[in-house]
Amino acid sequence: MNENHSLLAKIKSSYILKDILTLAFKNMNSVLKFVAYNKALLNKLDINFKDYYDFKAKEKTKIEIDFNNELSLEIACLDILYSFIPLLIYIIMFYSKGAFNDKNLKEEYDKKKKNYVDIMNKYILLSFLGFNIIFIVLNIILLNKILSGFLKNTIFFFLYIFYCLIYLIFDIAHIIKVSFTIDIIKKLKDIKKKAKTIWFYYFDIVLIIFMFLSLLWKFIGFKCGVRKYKLLILNQINGFHINNFTFYLYKENSNKIGKIKKIFNKKNMKEYESELNDNQIILIKNINQLRKENNIRELKYDEKQKLPDYLMNKKTELFFYKEKNIYKFNNNYYLIKYPISESQKDITDKNIINIITIDILERINIMQKDEYYYIALYNDHFDKNENIVNNNINNNLGAKIDLPSNNNIDTESRLNNNYDSINLSTTRVNNNMNVVGIRNIIVIVKIPLEK
Repeated sequence: MNENHSLLAKIKSSYILKDILTLAFKNMNSVLKFVAYNKALLNKLDINFKDYYDFKAKEKTKIEIDFNNELSLEIACLDILYSFIPLLIYIIMFYSKGAFNDKNLKEEYDKKKKNYVDIMNKYILLSFLGFNIIFIVLNIILLNKILSGFLKNTIFFFLYIFYCLIYLIFDIAHIIKVSFTIDIIKKLKDIKKKAKTIWFYYFDIVLIIFMFLSLLWKFIGFKCGVRKYKLLILNQINGFHINNFTFYLYKENSNKIGKIKKIFNKKNMKEYESELNDNQIILIKNINQLRKENNIRELKYDEKQKLPDYLMNKKTELFFYKEKNIYKFNNNYYLIKYPISESQKDITDKNIINIITIDILERINIMQKDEYYYIALYNDHFDKNENIVNNNINNNLGAKIDLPSNNNIDTESRLNNNYDSINLSTTRVNNNMNVVGIRNIIVIVKIPLEK
């Protein structure tokens, strides 16, 4: 072993090592930062990152309709540009210049085809122009937020589908009209004469191009307005039951590592809630009854409660000593692990009663994990004293513990063995970390060191 090895690496007992780290660091984040580069300590402590980043969730696919104001405006503008204006110009020119005459019709033309083209020009074009006006007006109504969001999206969706169907039918009818026009008009050689006598033929081709562009934009608009999402519905975090919390899964967080980063993000964790059930409320009432009998004010609680501090800032003692039933994080914060099967019975355990009847405690929070209720009893101001031990250690720097180079390990590499890879660059620390407080603890508890 390298001579410049860590003093902590000399400790034979993992239990003593856990005791030291529990006394030195209240939260597991601090422990992880401290042991991040020390493979020997990580192995001795048997830190399983799967326990630290454990969750249960189910995935499902959701189709969401979201024709927002920007998209509705864009569709309306493109519809005016590619559909309404070209049709309006065509109709004006048709009634001013006319279409078929003796100069442009074949001698023996198909009258049925000509009738079809005439009906399209005189009636269908006008009807479709009116349909365009109605659609644009309805779109403007939706843009002005006269309808609520959900109703707007639903109405616009079905209106949009109906409009696209009518538009597609009109496009097919118009293409048929162009093919019939080719069959019944003369093949003129003079280009100038062609432009004057069969202007409608060229305009029809231009209309087909505009209709194709309009359909293309409609398809793009539909694709933007109707989105398909993958959802992650979280219901457990580190074994504790919470109310269903839904995340949208995107490419960057669709794999396991991405999900872990998303779920254990501090901002997101502040949003998770659990709801007290009837049994838990009865248990709280029993606890408050005990306090009443001792002339102590009742504990406050919320039926919809946020994650307690021992989950938000994972406590070292809870992580290392899962078998314990009572945890004291400080004088203002206690956690009792209570069997669910005993929750409807009278509380007789003297140790638990002693904690319940501490008069400075103000609030109660109950979470469920496996077959236990985790009852947190605390004062609203407990967090003020949270880092006293850590501050004392950091304020008394003096002795250095050098971590051996052959034992160095990147936390991310450690995580690779458990969760493929997790970027926890924030857990990396300087090898030359000053921890005189820990050396003092070693002296007090008379830790056996390797010779």
